[in-house]
Amino acid sequence: MGFGIAFLGYCFLFLHEAGLGAVGAPMLAYGFFLASRLDPYFLGASISALFMLPRGIFVLLDVLLPAAGVDLDLSSRFPWLNLSSYLLFFIAWFFLIFYQCMGVRRIATDCGHEKLQRTASRQMYLSAVFILFAISLVVGQSILDDSRIVLIGYIAFYVILLFNLFFTHTCQVMITSEGQFEKDKQYVAEQNRLAAKKRQSDMEKEQEYRERKQRRKRK
Repeated sequence: MGFGIAFLGYCFLFLHEAGLGAVGAPMLAYGFFLASRLDPYFLGASISALFMLPRGIFVLLDVLLPAAGVDLDLSSRFPWLNLSSYLLFFIAWFFLIFYQCMGVRRIATDCGHEKLQRTASRQMYLSAVFILFAISLVVGQSILDDSRIVLIGYIAFYVILLFNLFFTHTCQVMITSEGQFEKDKQYVAEQNRLAAKKRQSDMEKEQEYRERKQRRKRK
């Protein structure tokens, strides 16, 4: 359930430039909040997602205000706010990915799923490289004002987004089902243990009853 909502949150981020990041970030936060029942690391991912929201709101206002007839370009009027919200977005996203991957790695270790564990590690390192690259582009764009930097920045953004969209879908498919499987397996094992203990106790009581009965006959 939690990873499914987080997956939808990432889908909304594909329309981030249309202002739907203001919807995607809360969905990511709520999805990972639900997933925190599986591992506490996901709570860190949930909190990190909330810090992605200011950028979503800024872009949404930048889209809605001109559409409403308000002659105000927020990006041009408040360049420092534009830059700081963008940097905050990527830094928060970095921590979200870090906490998500750490949670997945711990669950994968507990379940003995080495492939998922390696996938989480690879995802964390690749995302870190691309996010640092994207941050350098954001800073470079504010200094050089080159359209090519903007294009490369968009490409880096969507590469990171695709990586994490597929990774979150993998979590949804594998962790949710395997987590439930582990719970069911533990439940069945516990029920079998209790049943075996009860049978053993019944057998001991029956054996004790027979021994007492035989002793009475001898007397």
